[in-house]
Amino acid sequence: MSTVLLILRRCALRHWRLAFKQQLALMLILALGSSVYLAVRLASNAALSGFETFTDGVTRQPDWTVQALTGSLHEADLRMIREALGPRPVSLLPVVEETVTPALDKGNGEIGSRATWRLLGVDFIALLNLRGEAPAGLGASNMQSMHEGVYVSPKLGAKAGEELRLIVDDRVITLKVAGIVPEVPGVPSLPAHLLLMDLPEAQKILQRVDRIDRVEVLSQDSPLFPNLRAETGDLLKAHWQVRGGSDRRQLAGTMTQAFRLNLTILSLLALLVGGYLIFQALDGVVLRRRNEIGILKSLGVTDRAIQIAFLLESGLLGLCGGGLGVLLGWLGAQAAVGGVTKTMNALYGATSEQQASLSVSEALLALSISILASLIAAWWPARMAARTPPAHMIGHHATPFEGGTVWRVEWIGWAMLLTALMLAQLPVLRFENGTRLPLAGYTAALLWLVGAGLAASTILRFVARKKALSAVWRIALSHLRRPTVRHRFAVAALASAVAMTTGMAVMVASFDHTMRGWIDRTMKADIYISSAGAQSASSTHAITPKTVAELGQEPGVDELAFVQAKTLMWHGGEVLILGTNPVFADKHDLYAWVQAPQHKEWWKTDDDITPAIISESWSERFATHVGDVIDLSGHKVRVVAMNAEYGNERGSLTLPSAMFRSWFDTDEAWRVALMLKPGVDAETVRSHIEAQQPGLSVFTNAHLRREALRIFRQTFSVTHALEVIGVIVAVVGLGLALTSLLLERRAVLATLHSLGMSRREIAKSAALEGLGVACAGAFTGIAAGLWLGWLLVYRINKQCFGWTLQFHAVWWHLVVLGAAVIATGMLVAALVGRWAAMLPAEHTEE
Repeated sequence: MSTVLLILRRCALRHWRLAFKQQLALMLILALGSSVYLAVRLASNAALSGFETFTDGVTRQPDWTVQALTGSLHEADLRMIREALGPRPVSLLPVVEETVTPALDKGNGEIGSRATWRLLGVDFIALLNLRGEAPAGLGASNMQSMHEGVYVSPKLGAKAGEELRLIVDDRVITLKVAGIVPEVPGVPSLPAHLLLMDLPEAQKILQRVDRIDRVEVLSQDSPLFPNLRAETGDLLKAHWQVRGGSDRRQLAGTMTQAFRLNLTILSLLALLVGGYLIFQALDGVVLRRRNEIGILKSLGVTDRAIQIAFLLESGLLGLCGGGLGVLLGWLGAQAAVGGVTKTMNALYGATSEQQASLSVSEALLALSISILASLIAAWWPARMAARTPPAHMIGHHATPFEGGTVWRVEWIGWAMLLTALMLAQLPVLRFENGTRLPLAGYTAALLWLVGAGLAASTILRFVARKKALSAVWRIALSHLRRPTVRHRFAVAALASAVAMTTGMAVMVASFDHTMRGWIDRTMKADIYISSAGAQSASSTHAITPKTVAELGQEPGVDELAFVQAKTLMWHGGEVLILGTNPVFADKHDLYAWVQAPQHKEWWKTDDDITPAIISESWSERFATHVGDVIDLSGHKVRVVAMNAEYGNERGSLTLPSAMFRSWFDTDEAWRVALMLKPGVDAETVRSHIEAQQPGLSVFTNAHLRREALRIFRQTFSVTHALEVIGVIVAVVGLGLALTSLLLERRAVLATLHSLGMSRREIAKSAALEGLGVACAGAFTGIAAGLWLGWLLVYRINKQCFGWTLQFHAVWWHLVVLGAAVIATGMLVAALVGRWAAMLPAEHTEE
């Protein structure tokens, strides 16, 4: 071990001092790989954390949450629950809740741009009876001084006595701040976005007199009741919909699981491309020290000691690069969290996180990734350097290294491609709550990228078959006809990066093309209206029948239709139940059928089974098909058709409006669509409605189309960033590979210069060599990327989101991509060649 430490101190650290800039560049390369993964991970975790926090209450996590099978609980249900539990020492906390929006916050006109708070009504008496559970400042001694209004956190910035104007459903209301709840260590505190009210007052404000959204049940096992929690759950499940306390937070993660999983997989693919770069950089480090390694071996240092010394040095580089990667990843996460938060706001619900926090576990993970990548990348170059005889490494005539046998067997790449084709045919993994994991699809994507990179050497040799009369061309092509492992890795990195970029571009183009067609088919009304408090596609804020009637009486309105919506728990997951006027939808041909109903008037039935339409996402999530009869919260439902829906991946089931009203006992609308009379200006009607109904958000057809496409583009903004990073990394990798190759051939370059070849011709030869690698990488990458796009569109996307997309490639985009990669690769190669042409026969770091 003393020999290894001596090598590190006298050799490795000396190189660090003499070539500090090169070592810093190497650390930056290592940092890039881990920072991209960490930034995406931190940004998505921050947005999810804010989303999950929105489900938090004012007590510790309840043991059970009780809800009605459909609709709301009534106060009579409280008595029934208490009777069912008998004398057991169980605490019940009835709750009503709704998200509200500050009326003064106008946003920027985009969906999800306005702040969202949570109004929570709880029984203060029941809350204060929970010892140690009530927030500070709401103690029993203060009950006599309780005031009407809301209690808020000091983080909200409001003052006691201040009035808050809020949008609830389609109404603008004013609530007084009754008090500020101080934060005391060890006692539950209010989240910044939560407004707390006494239950009777909240029921009145929300127009839910005698109705309760849920009952939180707190029970603790004790010596007298050792199985109290389990017994409580069993008794309640016989009559109501019951969930475990942790399910509420888990539901938040489940809703966004597919979105976050895709971000994670994309960042890992970018890390894969970065792995090529790390390998090439560390390979260059070993190459520049070949003379030194040869001398050490001549002096009797063992192969094992040399290899361990290089691995320890690479581990130290990985540690330093990982530390830098943690910093860069945290900074990148701060830039990315805003975009991820906006996307989750628009698609799933309220989250206001604008800052990503870095935990010790996340930092250790980034460090581990950097160190592991460094060790893996350095193992093979260090092993080959340690096993190479000294005579092949010292002096002007050191033998160029062409790579081991394994790396020159191209059939491994083709075998990976074949395996990927077979894996793409395997089904998705399904879980009880309806979530899916396309493990086979992701594995196929990984194998396809790696296999395409390894198989690209075949194309490289094909490019080198070109006959050339010029000496410059002959020299360049001669190196490509027998490519070294550095050539192979350079073309593999380019091919993988271009394939990833092409695949993502095809997926985005397919989504864009499909979305535009779906919008044209389903958005035919002139004006669309929702509650101004609805800041996401998942919101179920309601519009009262009175407001709907007033909208129908607006001058210029020819027809009015509305959609109703409620959420239900089914098979462990949350789903959306819709109610529509089927006659109106059929008249205007609003459905984008995946499987059309057998009968035009699908809403009519001859039996007691309710006819319904499911979305593709529902079918994919729960394996439900047209013709199936399912039991939905005690109702028999027959699936008569399936339609395409791209705004909800959880799945939706559409009922005839009359049946929806009987299920949920409500006439409230979720969305309202207006057809205007010929010649009426939609913008004028929109402005008039907004002036008369400040609690509503009103969109013209054109505006809503733009919003839908904006949210779509925002969803894929991180994807575009990863594409750019991947291509940049690959081009830099090409430059590093050529640097190593030319350093290894510096004696040959000096000989060519002595024979009369000018430095310009030497640089041109290097540029042509780089051109061949770039052409092979670009051609292979685009071809492989088209199949990767197919995999993303027809397998991974379908299995994750349940959406059928139309394959669409923007060919001019791919041509520009290929040309840009080739031109950039040739430019980088030319710059490296110009530098190498000026090297002496023996190059030193000094």
